[in-house]
Amino acid sequence: MKRVFSLALAALLLAGCTAAPADSGASSAAVTSETSTTQEAETTAAAPSPAAALRPLWLGDEKQYYMNEMVTGELIRYQVADLINHVTEVPCDVEGCAHDSESCPAVFRRGECDRVFVLDDDTLVAFTNNQFSETEDSQVVLLDRNCQNRRVAATIPNSSFLSLGYDVASVPYTDGQYLYCSGWQDGYGNQAAMFRVDLETGESSNLLESAPAQGLQFLGALDNQFVFSESDLTYPEPTGDLMADALTAPTGTITHWLFDPYTGEWKAFQTYTSDDGSLDRMYSAIVDGQYYQVDQEAGSISVVDPVTGEAKLITDQYPTDQLQGSFAIQGTVQGWLLFYESPMVHLETGEIREKPNLPDNYWNGSSHQPNIYLNLGDTLLVDCRYEPYTRTIIGTDGTPYTTDVEHEYLGLISTEDFLNGVPNYTEVGEYII
Repeated sequence: MKRVFSLALAALLLAGCTAAPADSGASSAAVTSETSTTQEAETTAAAPSPAAALRPLWLGDEKQYYMNEMVTGELIRYQVADLINHVTEVPCDVEGCAHDSESCPAVFRRGECDRVFVLDDDTLVAFTNNQFSETEDSQVVLLDRNCQNRRVAATIPNSSFLSLGYDVASVPYTDGQYLYCSGWQDGYGNQAAMFRVDLETGESSNLLESAPAQGLQFLGALDNQFVFSESDLTYPEPTGDLMADALTAPTGTITHWLFDPYTGEWKAFQTYTSDDGSLDRMYSAIVDGQYYQVDQEAGSISVVDPVTGEAKLITDQYPTDQLQGSFAIQGTVQGWLLFYESPMVHLETGEIREKPNLPDNYWNGSSHQPNIYLNLGDTLLVDCRYEPYTRTIIGTDGTPYTTDVEHEYLGLISTEDFLNGVPNYTEVGEYII
């Protein structure tokens, strides 16, 4: 079973010891480069101004949350958690349908429609060939909200998408005119790509063809600019001592670039190096459209302006013992910056306080606080309880096998109850995966 917490945390950690909020006020340990380069790529030169700021597309909205499960080794079935009527169901109204074949509107062939994102009130969008890269071409597919009326909006040859839906680095984006999705050109895991798709014409382009570096990692978006990470690191030769080798830090530089998809300009935004210690000391993350930076030794948390590069100090009183190890930012809720297992910080006042815990959830033998699947403003969609059971899974070769896991159930909770540790859930049904 894939866990939102583990994947989100892994993505944050991969974004690096180099993904984080700006350091404290006047003295930032991260170096901001003044150098910028403009790439006059044909794919970006003709792009008009954006209709709106770049926004991420999620797996749901205030009405529904979309999930999928394997039916057979080749078929995927969609289910939705209805957040209004508080039920989980297959979005199919065909009388007598068993929902187990492609005759069902909610059943798709694996690789053709792996995950659906909410584009608007009426439309879903799927970026195929991402989780199961079995073909050379990838498609952008539009569907109605009931998973019917499927139509191909664009086909991109010899490509793979990365659109898992767990965090800002693994979801597609839109600016009201185009769709954007990160992935790879020339096959899964090869040349990094940021695909821009015109839904009216079906035209597409890879905006990273003129990037200043290879192997860029997508981190998210700030206003109308994308953020990518470039790593130039050297790891010491292994000694044979697994523990010692695991704790030995690399040397070198990680640079976070701002990329304007409308002008083609690349600008070095933040740089972290082993020379000044910021590579080990600083943690950064893009959360809800803001670039946060944490100085783990100084206990400072700041937010960095993408236009000026200036760091606005939120607090310099954060307990440093809470900033060691694998800490990570969970999100922002009602003006509070939340960490998974550390005190929360108010973004305006800098107040630091412990978040009262909700009852722990237990999955696969370990406990965790509820994960946030959707932030709907005054309400959150979270995992609210688990129930052990033996699951039968159909392998890719069509052979069934069993495993002991847990049923996971989703619930709605007010942000006030969430922040105050009050488990007042409205259950909406089982989480399907």
